[in-house]
Amino acid sequence: MKKLTEQEFSEKIVTGRGRSSAFYKAIIGLKKGENLLISKEEYTLKHGVGRICKLICNRFPQVKFSHGKLADGTGWVVKRVE
Repeated sequence: MKKLTEQEFSEKIVTGRGRSSAFYKAIIGLKKGENLLISKEEYTLKHGVGRICKLICNRFPQVKFSHGKLADGTGWVVKRVE
C-alpha cells in the first residue's frame, strides 16, 4: 500500500458516469486539431469511446470528432475535427 498526495489521488481516480466522467470532460475539453490517446488500462467505462464522442456531437452540433481504435488494440485515439 502507498499513501497518495491530493494531486496523485485526483490523477488516478476515475469517477462519474456520463457527463461527469473524466473521459467526457477530457474529450469535450479538446480544442480544434488536438488529439487524445486513451489506453485500455485506464478506460473502465461500459460503453466505447465512440459513444462518448457521439453523445457530445448530438449535444453540441458544431463539434465534430474523428475517433478509432489503435492498430495494436491497446486503446483509442480521439481527434477534434471542428
